[in-house]
Amino acid sequence: MPTFSTVAVAATAAFLCLSAAAQAGCTVPTNASAMQQELLSNLNAERQARGLPALALSAKLDKAAQGHACDNARRKSISHTSSDGGTLKTRLRKAGYAFRTAAENTGRGFASGTRAVQWWMNSPKHKDNILLRKAREVGVGIAVSPAPDNKLHWIIVVGASK
Repeated sequence: MPTFSTVAVAATAAFLCLSAAAQAGCTVPTNASAMQQELLSNLNAERQARGLPALALSAKLDKAAQGHACDNARRKSISHTSSDGGTLKTRLRKAGYAFRTAAENTGRGFASGTRAVQWWMNSPKHKDNILLRKAREVGVGIAVSPAPDNKLHWIIVVGASK
């Protein structure tokens, strides 16, 4: 069970990741930390309902997810391929995350983390990613596409480090 200090460190890491995204010209919702926590709560509820362990926030996975959310938002895309041709594996390497297993979900237009998880759970491939048995950590990226689109872009990256 996470301790207060573990949660505080994860929340601080998430805030720093979101702050860096904002400085890089990416629009991040002002309540992104609360949105991230809502999404994480829903992910873990789905996992725990099936006897799977809860996912802990990972600063490195957050970095990979947030960078890709910003990239997708700029392009108004839900692609798993970055604008520079990078893949999930490439993004994880750049974030310094050595992994045994990893998977990614992307989404666009969901008004809340709850809605994103509901949609993903109704899509077999996305559901498989959320319920990935070996996953122990998650990163969450949230960004807003430029006006007049102004859609929320959601990325989760689940994984298990080496």
